This record gives sequence, C-alpha cells and structure tokens, in this order.
Amino acid sequence: MKGKVFLIGDSLEVKFLRDTLKERNLEVHWFSKKEFSKEILSHKLIDVVVFELSYEETFKPELVDEFLKLGFFHLIFLAEKAELERAIEFIKRGAYDFKLLSTPMEILEKAILYVLEEKRIFWEEEVFLTQDPKMIKILKMLEEVAQSKVPVLLVGESGTGKELLSKFIHFKSPRKKGPYVAINCAALPETLLESELFGYEKGAFSGANFRKKGKIELADGGTLLLDEITEMRPQLQSKLLRVLQEGEVDKLGGYHPVKVDVRIVSTTNKDIEKEVLEGNFRRDLYYRINVITVKIPPLRERKEDLEFLSKYFLENFSQLYKKEIKNFSPSAWQFLKSYSFPGNVRELKNMIERAVITAKGEWIEVENLTDPLASTFKAGTEVDKLKIEDFKLKPLFELEKEAILKALEVSKGNKSKAAELLGITVRTLRNKLKLYQEQGILKI
Repeated sequence: MKGKVFLIGDSLEVKFLRDTLKERNLEVHWFSKKEFSKEILSHKLIDVVVFELSYEETFKPELVDEFLKLGFFHLIFLAEKAELERAIEFIKRGAYDFKLLSTPMEILEKAILYVLEEKRIFWEEEVFLTQDPKMIKILKMLEEVAQSKVPVLLVGESGTGKELLSKFIHFKSPRKKGPYVAINCAALPETLLESELFGYEKGAFSGANFRKKGKIELADGGTLLLDEITEMRPQLQSKLLRVLQEGEVDKLGGYHPVKVDVRIVSTTNKDIEKEVLEGNFRRDLYYRINVITVKIPPLRERKEDLEFLSKYFLENFSQLYKKEIKNFSPSAWQFLKSYSFPGNVRELKNMIERAVITAKGEWIEVENLTDPLASTFKAGTEVDKLKIEDFKLKPLFELEKEAILKALEVSKGNKSKAAELLGITVRTLRNKLKLYQEQGILKI
C-alpha cells in the first residue's frame, strides 16, 4: 500500500510539499482552501491529512473534532503564525502535529513520513512476506541476482507484489544506499511520461520554465523501476534502449547526453513475448530488459501464504484501528479458502482491512468480507448481500466470475466502481472480461 496524503492549502510551501511527496512516490491529493470541503474526506481510506490554517482558524481547536469524525487518519496542521498555547490545544484535541510554514521542508516531509511509518503503511514495502516454498526459492535467487547490475524483468498478475520484489532487489544490492526511483508507465500519457523519464531543459517546450531532472537521472547510482513497461509507446522504447546500451540520457531540449549509472527493473502483467510478436514491444529492448526474468505466481497458487498473510493483515489492521478481533469465523475461513483472489495479495489485504473496519465483534464474519459487493450506489436501491451458501461446492473459476458479475451489476456496468469493489485494478478486471469473452463463457 502506498501512503495516501491529502494536502489542503494555498501557500507556496504547501505546493512545494506536494511536489516533494510525489517524488517519494506517495499518492498525493491537493486541494485549495476554496475548493476543499470536508465531504471529500468522508468514507475514504486516507493516511495523513495536512491542513493549512489561516491565523483566525488557529483559534478554533474544535476543527480537530470535525476532521477526526470523518475517518481514520492522522492530522497535521500548518500555519504561517500561531501562539504556542494555541498549537498545544490542537495537539491535545488529537492532532498528530502542528508546525509553522517556515519550518524547513525536510522536517515537514519527515513529519509525514513518520506518520506513515507509525501507521505501518510501509510494512509490506520493506519485506516481501511469504511462507510459500516457491516464493522463498525466488527470493533466494533474486538475492544472488541483486549483487550484479543486470536488468531484471518481473512478470505476474496485478497485486502479486512485483513492486515489492523490485525494492527487495534494490535493498539486497550494493546500490542500496543509492536512490530507488519508480515510475508507472501505464499511469501517464505518452508526452508526460517522456518528460518524467528523461527530463527536460528550460525552454524545451511551452511551459518548461526550469530545468527538470527525469526519473532516470534521479536514479543515478541506484535502481529504476519501470512498472508496467509494456504500456510504453515504441518511440519511448527506442529512447530507453539507448539508455541501456550507452548509459546516457537525452533530455528534451538538451544539447548533450547525460551519463547515468542505473540498474533497471521492469514489471509487466502482460504476455510480453506475445506483445513482441504482435509488434507492440521492441524485440531489441525485450532482449535488453529480460537478462533475468522472474515469473511471480498468483496468490491462488501460493496456498501456504493465504492463511499466513490473512492472519498477518488481521493482526496489523486490528492494531492500527484499535480493535480486539480474535480471528476469522469458520465460515469466513471457508470463504477465504474458496475464493480465487483475482486481485491477489493486494485484494486480500484490502478485503481484510475492510473487514476489520466493519467488524462489530471479536470475529471476522463472511458479511465483513463480502459486504462491499452489496453496497448501494443509488439512493433507494438495495442489493441482497452475498452469502456463504452462494460459494459452496463451486469451482474457483465460477466463484471469481460470479463475484465480477455481481460487482458489475451493483455498479451498473461501471468498470472503475466494480474494480474498486473487488479490490482489483481496472486493468485486471478488463483482462478477466476479455478472457471470458475469448473462451465463450461470457458475453458482455
């Protein structure tokens, strides 16, 4: 899970903090004071809220109560000026921290990172958790591979932990003291991806008012993760090939290439060899990035990990949300063991976090695991809750298909909402629907 930070404020300090946190690969949402309303925070899983106070608002510590009613998050206040006793009142009310805007940026950044560490947002990012023999074997192999500089390609379904493994490679390598930089090639349009990867010189294009280092240059001396590399367009693939061949970056608008020493780790959830055959991915680049290729098995093939990770997430989320939950009920265990988890470990984690939040007693019940599939999106419309009987004596494939169809029904065909309910990415949902269509199992 990446840290989710909401920033509310108009000062240059807040905007600079936003850019700094994005460089950390955190999920950052920024709102001006004018466009912000507290409803934005309602019913969302947020880790940190940073709110810039006007001088008049520093006399209203009751604001803390209003914010904390909206969800489970830590609250940090910033102000241009404030009396010490006022700041103390905010802390006493439950704010995590109160700082002046004149505080050095690195201290503001650390305050937020400390919150994330305390909430264990980074717990799974520091260690790849597994008890599965196949995965343990893969980890041992990657530990040896990490000692070299060779590119590594990690292939697997969404949610299997490819990004965690890329961090494992970095921190087990001689480059661990260097930067670790990640970029999602599927999340950015082509023009923006190019400037983010390669950087640009001042005046390179309209709006380029300063010189910017790209992710490749920022990763110099360390590791660069190219997440979902098969989403990269052919033009950028050729530029990336030069980086791998020559160890040089050509900035947009630059006159001379910049030398870099970067270890490339790439990931994809697609059949990359098929992409090469269909002409969507350059063959020469494929040969460069797959010196070492590792296929990550999905959670449904890692039976030893299901119970281990379920209990681990249950313990940590119970502690995080201050709930005394003993275990899963027998029927809840039956549900977990019969479900195929198309979203893999990410879906399992989201499901259990949701269950802990909604659990009323000392046990996690089936309805805590399945209730989001019965959510109401339109006032006055109710959908029957899924029951454990619906899942008995059915193949995993059927269970998966039924869950997807139910989510699409509840979301009125909205794939983004359906994916959110299922705890998977939209891309995973589309891939599943495409597979069903190709096999003639389902007509969409």
